Amino acid sequence: MAENVIPGDLVDMEWSVDGVDGNFAVIKGCKTIGIPEVDQEYRDRTSLDSPGRFKEWGLGLKDGGEITLNCFYSTELYKQAAAYNAAGKPVFFRATLPPGEGQSTGDLFAYKAYVVPTIPTTDQDGDLMTDLKLRTTGAVDWVEGTAAV
Repeated sequence: MAENVIPGDLVDMEWSVDGVDGNFAVIKGCKTIGIPEVDQEYRDRTSLDSPGRFKEWGLGLKDGGEITLNCFYSTELYKQAAAYNAAGKPVFFRATLPPGEGQSTGDLFAYKAYVVPTIPTTDQDGDLMTDLKLRTTGAVDWVEGTAAV
């Protein structure tokens, strides 16, 4: 099973203002991968005539939640993140995995999020960091990698 593990340092973490292929740029100095963990809400649909006095549930909304990308500080990174924040619009993100067994291209996760850049109060092994705090909005898309021919 160990041969199927995907090393995180081979994942490309990118962002783009418009989500158009060719306009994505690798987030320089990023140390973490950000793939939203979707949370499903359930609505209580129990009534006095629910069978056997069991609670009944229905599907509610989904939420991609909040993610923090830890990056090494650079003026360029902070300036770009601050510009995205000042624009007040969500930014497109994607995480592209390396090709897995039987794939010519890896799986891709794509989503949109609002960006707030922060400088953490503690350092990471003595290095100044920038945290990109992301609040996802909308769906998290998964695109399976292309099968090898």
